Amino acid sequence: MRPTPAWLLGTVLVPVLCLTACTSDKDPSPDRSATASAHPSAETSADKKLTAQAETALDAVTEQGKSMVESGVERVSDGIHTRPDLSAGHPYKLTVVCAGKGNAEIAFTPVKAAAKKAVPCDRSVVFERFTGSKGLRIDIQGDAQASGMIAWRINIV
Repeated sequence: MRPTPAWLLGTVLVPVLCLTACTSDKDPSPDRSATASAHPSAETSADKKLTAQAETALDAVTEQGKSMVESGVERVSDGIHTRPDLSAGHPYKLTVVCAGKGNAEIAFTPVKAAAKKAVPCDRSVVFERFTGSKGLRIDIQGDAQASGMIAWRINIV
């Protein structure tokens, strides 16, 4: 005996409805836009403006071509924390621009790679030459009063 089409349709729809119910959004907040704007990774229009200012200053003084190793833009409050894959013994140049207010600082680990260097968050361009080594870590962190965006780029010299 063949099952009726309605019975067959029911056996297919019941699991689909259960799956949909299990994966639906259960966010109790009535205003979804307020939740999204409060999220720390949401980019504000001020962040976008400061990012554009920092990137423009960085692009004016560095190459983006084949000599670029690594680059990025982050909030000052998040800082930059990178372990670039560099060739040991080769010279590199780190270029940093901070747009916003306050100050940031570049720190290398191990410290023998380069001394700490201040970065004012006034769109000034700061350069630091260093020699690549395995396990090198570069941190750029803002002080407690700093805010804005940091753009950075590592180029082969």
